Amino acid sequence: MIKKILVEDNIATPPNRLWLILTMPAEVRRWFGAGEVTFEPRLNGEVRFRWTSASTKGQIVLWAPPTIFAIQFTPGARVEFWCDPLETGTRLVISSTVEGNDPAQAAELLNTWSACLDRIKARADLPKG
Repeated sequence: MIKKILVEDNIATPPNRLWLILTMPAEVRRWFGAGEVTFEPRLNGEVRFRWTSASTKGQIVLWAPPTIFAIQFTPGARVEFWCDPLETGTRLVISSTVEGNDPAQAAELLNTWSACLDRIKARADLPKG
């Protein structure tokens, strides 16, 4: 069984600026919360997150700047970032899918992506530069 987690919000920053926050390796380190991050911003680019006690890696399988990109971590674990332009900024939708029917895992994913969204919004609120 595949479970889908969605978090979304309107962010008062233009799509191109939000795209840079989502895809520049130095920015990804800030909003993802991992100790070490490898992020190659391109189709088939490597993605790796490493914490003190765990790590995960994936590959960028969809790349359409500045609208959408997707990372495949395992056959059943994928995350997509959608940037939809609005008059007042950008609608960001983070969609995460995972195999299994474990409610605790789904709750953990929801908490993880909600925290990431909060950090992304905080980065977008900072002045450019």
